[in-house]
Amino acid sequence: MARATPEVAIATGRLGRRIRDLRKHKQLSQEQAAERAKIDPKHWQDLESGRTNPTLATLVGISRALGVKLAELF
Repeated sequence: MARATPEVAIATGRLGRRIRDLRKHKQLSQEQAAERAKIDPKHWQDLESGRTNPTLATLVGISRALGVKLAELF
């Protein structure tokens, strides 16, 4: 498995903050958002904290759960 570069770490951190901001704007808990996205709540926590690099399928689920277009996550 390839190591994440510093640029990837910065990008995943920014993405996580954006996801958190959108979730809070929708007044959803992490658990509610994760359920809507059909992902594990722990995985959602890792995404928001920038500890994981989501797949495209996960990002699509997140955008649907938050009611935004995929591009709006970025």
